[in-house]
Amino acid sequence: MESLSDSTIYMTYYTVAHFLQGGVLNGQGPSPVGIKPEQMTRVVWDFIFFKSSPFPKTDIPKEHLQRLRREFEYWYPVDARVPGKDLAPNRLS
Repeated sequence: MESLSDSTIYMTYYTVAHFLQGGVLNGQGPSPVGIKPEQMTRVVWDFIFFKSSPFPKTDIPKEHLQRLRREFEYWYPVDARVPGKDLAPNRLS
């Protein structure tokens, strides 16, 4: 995986991690909205991160997934460009 893309993946995950891990990022915290790790399928992630994705077939309540999607859209808008200053000269030319 290219180094810049894995940095982007971390940032996108952290926008919703507090709903999934209760603020404990080592995987030990319970989800405040009751979502289990095995419920987070690819189509669920697609719904959260891609505006054009339809609501997935899942037993996660719709209001919880919409909340995660809104959180992601608030903190990580499509037009955001947030690299560190040290990355700009060598990766974003």
